[in-house]
Amino acid sequence: MKAHRNLWQKAFCDPEEYMDYYFSHKALRSGVYSDYDDGKLCAMAYFTPYPAVFMGKKCKAHYIVGVATEAEYRHQRRMTRLLEQGIMVCHQEGSPLVFLSPEKPRVYQSLGFEGTYWRETTTVTSGGSSWFRSISFNALREKEKGNVAGFAGTMLAAEGFELYLEHSLMYYQEVVKEMNALGGDVLVLYDDREIVAAVNYIYEDAQYEVTELICRPEMGKKVVETICAHLRTSFLIIDDSYFISDLEGDGISREKQEKPYIMYRTTSAEESPVLKCYINDIT
Repeated sequence: MKAHRNLWQKAFCDPEEYMDYYFSHKALRSGVYSDYDDGKLCAMAYFTPYPAVFMGKKCKAHYIVGVATEAEYRHQRRMTRLLEQGIMVCHQEGSPLVFLSPEKPRVYQSLGFEGTYWRETTTVTSGGSSWFRSISFNALREKEKGNVAGFAGTMLAAEGFELYLEHSLMYYQEVVKEMNALGGDVLVLYDDREIVAAVNYIYEDAQYEVTELICRPEMGKKVVETICAHLRTSFLIIDDSYFISDLEGDGISREKQEKPYIMYRTTSAEESPVLKCYINDIT
């Protein structure tokens, strides 16, 4: 595993705190596919399973991550063979799909992957008032934590997504660990006793970044202002704007991402159609 971690660090330059979290939690439940040359690790790919909802049915989907090849071994089809092997095993295990967040989408198109989710990023350069009560997820009682998972699941199901990760209590417990490893947290906003938003955020390069924001759309402006007030910042990046699509005004700018944030393919030989998908924060 040390060789894998070294290659991961070389390829992605992730902070040590995050790699400690990944290799002590997620790597242990992942399918790891490796290629060696005379005992030297030259390519790797991790297939991490997640409970998902695909075409209205619960299933296990695999997120492909840690895709890396040592420079001197590239362009030898080593990674292609690893990915094909992993996809075949997923199919044999009954997993209907795999997905990834591509650096270079064209690399994966030849393997049958289709772009299915594009982010629209919002940048906020103004502060705001605190309209709602804000509480860290870990400060909630167990029943309240379950209510947060229920809120997120209800919001996602109501949008008619054909593919999304199941936002269970276990999902949020893992998200909190990952956000903490990246200097952030999961924040829950309440209007009296009613949940209005679940917010995943990190702190990186001296700025706050919201990696997932699920909220009641009609409350989007007040939700964003409350986040800024809670974090005491007048600059905020929100990776995806789906639930705040109507947010506009001074200090608000949007940018539609040119490349897909998520590409997927079925594990069978069937064609992979473009789906209405929401996979925004992968833990």
